[in-house]
Amino acid sequence: MKELESVLEGQFKITKGSGVPDDESYYLKELQKRLAERIKFYINTDLDYLLQVLYRIDVPQAQTDKAFSLGEIDLIAMELSEKIINRQLKKLDYSRKFYKGNE
Repeated sequence: MKELESVLEGQFKITKGSGVPDDESYYLKELQKRLAERIKFYINTDLDYLLQVLYRIDVPQAQTDKAFSLGEIDLIAMELSEKIINRQLKKLDYSRKFYKGNE
């Protein structure tokens, strides 16, 4: 989980969490809330940057379009943060499997 948090810190400059709790589901919810706050910041201040990061992360445009169609910034931010976290978890999982198989 710390690996995911580090990736998101680099991309979105989210604040560091206070350790990894034993409950992974709680940890992911808290991470999603922190990420959603940063997404709201970028929607209000630098939408181009947010869109570039979404493209680099490879969140499908249909998913981002659906999120933005929700209309309300809190809903948009929570939806996007969920999609980002899910995509990054898939990428980290793939990376672990790929590099483990090449050792």
